[in-house]
Amino acid sequence: QTTLLEQGRAAMQRGDYETAANLFEKAVAQNPNSSDAHEHLAEAYGSLAQKANIFKQASLASKTHHEFARAAELDPNNLDARMGLIEFYMLAPGFMGGDEKKAVQEANEIKRRDSMRGHQAFAYIYGRQKKPDLARKEYLDAVREEPNSPKSHYLLGISFLQADKNYKSAAEEFEMAVKLDPAFMPGWFQIGHMAALSGANLQRGEEALQKYLAYTPKPDEPQHYRAYFWLGGIYEKQGKRAEARQSYAQSLRINPRQPDVAEALKKIS
Repeated sequence: QTTLLEQGRAAMQRGDYETAANLFEKAVAQNPNSSDAHEHLAEAYGSLAQKANIFKQASLASKTHHEFARAAELDPNNLDARMGLIEFYMLAPGFMGGDEKKAVQEANEIKRRDSMRGHQAFAYIYGRQKKPDLARKEYLDAVREEPNSPKSHYLLGISFLQADKNYKSAAEEFEMAVKLDPAFMPGWFQIGHMAALSGANLQRGEEALQKYLAYTPKPDEPQHYRAYFWLGGIYEKQGKRAEARQSYAQSLRINPRQPDVAEALKKIS
């Protein structure tokens, strides 16, 4: 018997935010003091808000804020809810409740509880403020503080990828993450992702993604449909068109709402 939260998470992963919100609303009604249920509902409302027209956006933004705040109130150590509040305060315009000072307050609350997540929170804020040097410094500080943590290297790698499109430096950090802990699975996903983007180390990338596909990702980790997409990209670069088509099709079977995958499949069909 799958729970309402599990069903809702599955709907989120399919990109069906409407269904997810309905399921999480039921979960909240069933268990109004569950911090997790409120946090998940907030995420569903936030995802709906990003796709809604301007009239619906204001009411969804207000609901998103209310649910994240309630989740953090019910469990002050729910750092995902606090991170959700930070994203809300940084993304929402002022008239909808956006507030950079409040974002910094939440980041400080996170940092008091978990140094690594604190660096992540401040790096996100600096990224939104177009201060890439300060964002990078947060990740470098995290690696300095915890050099043997796969997560610190992973986050620095993500920063190289997103801020600079520096695939080589990113791949080095992801390799370090899995060297420190071969069971740190998101590292394998990103090694494959880098190979697909850069066209380098394709064999290594293929092996890394196959390893990731044998693992069941947690809800906040990259999902299998993206692994199949990047694997398709590697096959395409290797000239294996049939395998690429198969991989793209499998990705779309799991989550049909991926325009980039549909486009890739169309190009080689």
